Amino acid sequence: MKRWVRALAPVAIAGMLAALASCKGDAGPQGPAGTATCMHCHTDDALVGLDSAAALQYFLLPYETQFAVSRHALSDTYLRRGSEADPSCGRCHTTEGFQYYIATGDNNFFEASSHISCFACHAPHTNEDFSLRKQGPTAEFMGAPYDKEESNTCAVCHQARLPDPPIESATVITSSRWGPHHGPQSNILGGSGAYVLPGVVYDNQAAHNIGISNGCVNCHMAALPLNNVAGGHSFAITYTGTSGDVVNSSGCTCHNWTDAQATNEVNTLQTEFGDSLSALGDMLVAKGWLNAAKNAVTTNAAAPTTPQTRGIVYNYLMLLEDKSGSVHNPRYAMSIVRAAMAYLRTLTVAGL
Repeated sequence: MKRWVRALAPVAIAGMLAALASCKGDAGPQGPAGTATCMHCHTDDALVGLDSAAALQYFLLPYETQFAVSRHALSDTYLRRGSEADPSCGRCHTTEGFQYYIATGDNNFFEASSHISCFACHAPHTNEDFSLRKQGPTAEFMGAPYDKEESNTCAVCHQARLPDPPIESATVITSSRWGPHHGPQSNILGGSGAYVLPGVVYDNQAAHNIGISNGCVNCHMAALPLNNVAGGHSFAITYTGTSGDVVNSSGCTCHNWTDAQATNEVNTLQTEFGDSLSALGDMLVAKGWLNAAKNAVTTNAAAPTTPQTRGIVYNYLMLLEDKSGSVHNPRYAMSIVRAAMAYLRTLTVAGL
């Protein structure tokens, strides 16, 4: 055996040399000069070559630290990356699926896929900067296109999905997963995509929709408070204080609030809306259209069958899955709830 190894070694070396000789192009510089471009971002010294505060953005460690505590990094959504039979999940649950969707507009399943990471949204080695892969408005499955600068990237995934069967369809609902899925935030913020009951106009003049040009980024990627991680690439709105979650008021650019004031305002708004949404949920449970937990449509004979009743259930689930407690667009969210409750009262009066 050893003789065979010694005999084959010169052949292997010759093959390696031939492969190297076949490489085209001029060789790059050796040593530090050859890695100067890489070290612009991958340096281990934040003070090297930084002539301004703006240059600090290329020192990656702070952003990696923030992202490491984000829901994108810590959640288990990667486990639901889809399959060859249904590749649609991968576009929002994996880096490879997201890149493919942005590049082609189609879905694809990648068996060797990875968790959402920096390279999902950014292509620094290709673009030589940290610009976003997604450029321009984001088309939404439900409602008008979303166009709010850098947060157009967020809307690719954080939007309501098409219900199957459709709201207008007479096909029986057979899946408790029917609805907008788990991320309709851009629809609520943009005030578009909820089912509109006949004769109803939803209020959509909230300052969060009209007045904040960069949408999600304004609040979720705000300046970080000094005492904990929120904002930045953590995407968190709150941080842990001595007595619970505290709102990072750096994201409340329209209000002159302290963190304590922002926390009180947000808690009050969410409590009031939560009570109203819960009351709507109770009405839907009583109709037999929602399960007892008020988090999924029923699939029994009492399931909603008309566009109006299905639309109300869809809207309820959209507001529930938004998870902001109406903060994204208070007037829009509350007007949807009030319209639904008013319609259900007409059915009660009519004995339906």
